[in-house]
Amino acid sequence: MYRLYGIPTQNTLKAAYVLDAAGINYEYQFVNLAVGEHKQEAFLKINPVGKVPALKHNDFTTFESNTICRYIASSADSVLYPKDIYKRTVTDQWLDYFSNHLGRWLSTLFFENVLRSKMGMGTPNTAKVEEALNFVNQQIGPVEKLLSQSKYFGGDQPSIADYVAYAYLEQTGPISYDLSSCPSAKAWLDKFSQLDSVKLTKTKVKF
Repeated sequence: MYRLYGIPTQNTLKAAYVLDAAGINYEYQFVNLAVGEHKQEAFLKINPVGKVPALKHNDFTTFESNTICRYIASSADSVLYPKDIYKRTVTDQWLDYFSNHLGRWLSTLFFENVLRSKMGMGTPNTAKVEEALNFVNQQIGPVEKLLSQSKYFGGDQPSIADYVAYAYLEQTGPISYDLSSCPSAKAWLDKFSQLDSVKLTKTKVKF
């Protein structure tokens, strides 16, 4: 039995997208950060770092969203994480690119422009918004170039890299980031939003 602990932000969503794309039956458990559930003893037994997301599979637990995505696909023997070393490396490089670069800055914009007010944390930090926007403008170019030449981030078929990328790129909607200069990325994003597994995830992972 798989149980995913988290909140409906990109790090939890990417794990849920992979679970549903792999056809895995799982339970989603919302962790109420506002009341400190992530710091309580019961949750710390699942993730000693006290952060979400976390995954429990039978008696095994793990954390860190990309690790969770890799584990899900590997434990299910899914083609979403290729066994071929070259295809797997391509998948890994895009996972890292989004988590360490483009996705990081998109998430900063999402936090400042969307979550701050939703969580009652005041107004956006304009300096952080400006910094993040500058990096997004620089770092979205390689994504557009790739998707103008390839259907997927991992090559000829979707991989966990695509679902991780989608979790980050879908934030461009709520933050009103203009993708008109990136038509291939926009078309890819629109296509992924219509996948049955993605639609299914959105019915489960919510506040």
